[in-house]
Amino acid sequence: MKALRWSLGILGAVVLLIALALFIVTHVINPDEYRGALERRVALDTGRPLQIEGHLRLEWYPWLELRIGAARLGNLAPVHGADLVRWRSARLPVRLLPLLLHQRIEIGTIRIDGAHIHLWRTAAGTGNWQPLLAGAPGGAPSAPPSLGGLVLHDATLQYTAPSGVIRLTHWQLRLGAWHPGRPFALATRFRLHAPKLPVKGIAITFRARHLDVRTAPLALTAPHWELTAGNATLSGSVQFADPNAGPRGTGQLTVQVPSVRALIAPLGLKMRLPQDPGALGRLSLAGHWTLQGGTMRIDPLRAQLDQTTLRGWLAHSGGPAARWTFDLNADHIDFSDYLPPARKHPTPLKLPLALLRKLHARGVLTVHRARLGTATLRDARLQVQ
Repeated sequence: MKALRWSLGILGAVVLLIALALFIVTHVINPDEYRGALERRVALDTGRPLQIEGHLRLEWYPWLELRIGAARLGNLAPVHGADLVRWRSARLPVRLLPLLLHQRIEIGTIRIDGAHIHLWRTAAGTGNWQPLLAGAPGGAPSAPPSLGGLVLHDATLQYTAPSGVIRLTHWQLRLGAWHPGRPFALATRFRLHAPKLPVKGIAITFRARHLDVRTAPLALTAPHWELTAGNATLSGSVQFADPNAGPRGTGQLTVQVPSVRALIAPLGLKMRLPQDPGALGRLSLAGHWTLQGGTMRIDPLRAQLDQTTLRGWLAHSGGPAARWTFDLNADHIDFSDYLPPARKHPTPLKLPLALLRKLHARGVLTVHRARLGTATLRDARLQVQ
C-alpha cells in the first residue's frame, strides 16, 4: 500500500512538473522571439522564403498549439509575382503525450483561415508547386507524421495556365484524420470561375468518405464519391493508377439532373431553348467507365432525357488526334419537341457542319422510332464519319 502511494505521488509530481513547464513555455516565453528561426527552418525544408507578418502564440490546453498570424510563403527565385500561398491565420496543434513520452509527432486538426493560393503552369508543363512537393534540394525524405485533419476556411485558389485562368472562391475544405497508407474523408465546397462560365461562376461541392491516395506510383481509390454542380449530381466509384505504362482506371458513374434547361445558363452555354417548356427536362445517366491507353470509355451506358432512352457505349481518345466514337440506340424521340421558337422570317435549315467537324466524331446512332411533325421514321440510322 505504501509503495502504491509512493508511485502515485511520484506520478503526480511528474505531471505537475510537466504542467508547470508547459505553463512557463506558453505564458513566460515570447514565441515571437523564435520567428526568425521558424522562417529559416521552413526556408531550409521547402527552399522557399517564409515571411510571418502576424504574431506567434502558444496554447497548451487541450493541445500544444502554435497559432500563427498573417504569413506568406513566396516563390523560388527568379520568379516574381503573387506568393505561392498566404493566409490570414493558422493553427497547428500537436498531441502532448506522444511528443513527451515517445518523441513522436502527432498533429491534430490544422486550421487555416483566409488562405490565398496561386498556382501556375508554363507551356512546357512546369508548375510552381512542383519543387515544394519534391522538397528542398538535397533534403533527405522523412516519414510524414499523422494528421488529425485539415480545415481551410474562406480560401481562394487561382490556377493560371496557357489555356486560361481558373479560380476557386469561397473555398471551404475539411479533410478527415489522415495516417500514411490509410484512407481518409474529404468534403469541400467552392464557387468555380472559368473562362467559359458566367462571371459569378458555379457552385461545386464534393464528398468522399474513404479516399485512398498513394504517391509512388500515383494511385487513387474511392468506393463512393459525390459531386454537385449547379443542380446536377454526379456520383460513383473510382480506381485509378498511373504506373510507367500510363494511366488507367475503372469505376461506376451516375448522373442526375432534374432540369437540363435550368442547368444551361449556370454552365455558360448559349443556345436557343426549345419552344416546348417540357423539353430538356430530367436527365439521368448510368454506366461503367474505363480509362486505358489514353481512351476513356463508358460501356455499358444507359441515359434518359425526357421520354427518350438511350443505350450503347461512348468513348473519347485523348492526344493530338482526339476523337469521339460511339454506338448508341434510342427507343423513340419526337424532334418537334426540341425545335426552337419559330422566327417571323424563317431561314432555310442548315446543318451545323462546322461544329460536327470540330467534334472529330465517328459512330452510329440508331433511332427505332422518330417523329418530326406529321412524319414518322422507323429504324433511322445516322452514321457519322
